[in-house]
Amino acid sequence: MTAPEVDLTGLHFVRTKRGPLASRWQVYAFRGGPRIMTVDQIAKPKLDTAALGKLVEARTKPATKPQGDTFTALADAYLASPEYRRLADFTKRDYRRWIDRAKDEFKGAKVKWFDDPSMRADIIAWRDKWAHSPRQSRYALQVLSIVLDWGAERGWLMNNPVRMISKEYTANRSEIVWTDDEIEAVCKHMQPYIADAFRLAAWTGLARGDLVSLRWSEINNLYIQRKRNKTGVETIIPLFDQTRELLDKFKATQRGRVVSSVFVVTTSRGKQFKPTGFATAVQRAHKAAGVAPGKTLHDIRGTFATRLMQAGFSDSEVDEMLGWDSGNSARTRRSYISRRTVVESAIKRFQERQKSQ
Repeated sequence: MTAPEVDLTGLHFVRTKRGPLASRWQVYAFRGGPRIMTVDQIAKPKLDTAALGKLVEARTKPATKPQGDTFTALADAYLASPEYRRLADFTKRDYRRWIDRAKDEFKGAKVKWFDDPSMRADIIAWRDKWAHSPRQSRYALQVLSIVLDWGAERGWLMNNPVRMISKEYTANRSEIVWTDDEIEAVCKHMQPYIADAFRLAAWTGLARGDLVSLRWSEINNLYIQRKRNKTGVETIIPLFDQTRELLDKFKATQRGRVVSSVFVVTTSRGKQFKPTGFATAVQRAHKAAGVAPGKTLHDIRGTFATRLMQAGFSDSEVDEMLGWDSGNSARTRRSYISRRTVVESAIKRFQERQKSQ
């Protein structure tokens, strides 16, 4: 029986040189965590059986207090937590980048300082470093808030001061949806397999990570059913005729290969796409096409949501299909669904009914 794999994400290696041909490595379960192995050798060591056992013990032991009393210790503990390790890979990369920026900013700050209302001014000053990009400034607060909430739940601080700070990024992108002509203009600058993946995004509303992770087993005759990578919320996406045509093209392409993939969207070699690779390919083609200025790959979700509304689905049905949280769905719809397009479609249907009568 094969032993279960241990997640090695977050291990902290400290190397001390002991001469030109000798080094001592000390390995910690996570930054600020317990030491699980010490070994003298030149190359970076691999964990032995004893160290693996200590790693599992350190990560499964209930957290009662931080290893230290600084924000850095709290952030490192979060990065080693099951909550962080459960995130999708690209989400973990984004979170880690912003957490590292926060650690640089609040280096040496005590956790208890965040309970002082005056700390809000320091947090706002840090957020405003990205005032030129409202989306980034909001994301900075979002990630910091997640870390502080995680600490507050475990009693490391009393309150999360970020919750008392207004969110700067409130842009309404409801009319910034991709048109069919814009989608096709961008597709002309892509390899065929990437272009079809971009079209599939427009007919499923799947975010980039969910699109490249979509499996054939998650598709039936009526809909796609899968949990979103980022939130774990289940989505149920109806299949339009255009969606079925695209899926048939992916099937036909994969039949010609020696080994078929469990994933729908693959590279030209039949391998699973990486979210960043797909996003970069779309970005390059978008730039080369010179159309749809200011629109992003994420706006394709609004395009699909608008199509659902045009097809006659109600607000609540759209929420259920896309996995939008019931508490925030109204705001999300206002931000990402083109009401003008939906109303125009409804008026056209009304006019057609009048003519038929």
